[in-house]
Amino acid sequence: MSSKFSREYLIDMVINRYFANVDRKDLAAVLECFTPDAVFTVQSAFTTHEGRDTGIRRMFETFFASYPTGRHHNFRHVTDVDGNAIASQFDVLLHDGAGGETRMSNCNFFYLENGKFKRVYVYMSGENVLV
Repeated sequence: MSSKFSREYLIDMVINRYFANVDRKDLAAVLECFTPDAVFTVQSAFTTHEGRDTGIRRMFETFFASYPTGRHHNFRHVTDVDGNAIASQFDVLLHDGAGGETRMSNCNFFYLENGKFKRVYVYMSGENVLV
């Protein structure tokens, strides 16, 4: 049984430990947010990445190579402390290597086990950038 974590912990996990490190392209810190057997599903694209050190790692390596700069911002959260879960709606601004810009409005659902992401479900506007 996983311990319960506070609303503040859940929000900090999403904004400061996860998305801030995604924006910095710090792969090791991003992967540290996941359990070894985590499952990451882009529900809006019917795509699933399994395993922190395999599928999820490959997904982020591809994402970081495709979008050298990006920013996740304008967060809004709904937390479920009893269920160790948080839903986060936010805006995304990405720049690819050719100078192109991608803007999205996304919503992610994070389910934690022992303080780390066990399951993540992503709903994104536009084309799937997490292939």
